Amino acid sequence: MNKCYLCGGKLERKNVNIARYWGKELIALNDVPALICQKCGERFFEAKISNKIDEKIKGVLENKKIIPKINIPVVQFS
Repeated sequence: MNKCYLCGGKLERKNVNIARYWGKELIALNDVPALICQKCGERFFEAKISNKIDEKIKGVLENKKIIPKINIPVVQFS
């Protein structure tokens, strides 16, 4: 894939930081390989990367590995 599905812009490989909810847990992952649209900024993850994201999160939560934690403010929108 070398063109954005949304706008047709050129995609560039970059590592990004993401956050994903798994149940009620919010997990942050750093340096995740992604394809970023240079026109609209949309992020795309290849299937193997998406699977690895899931595996990484499951592994951390199932094994209760000690990982660094940060406090984040939670603000109610309405």
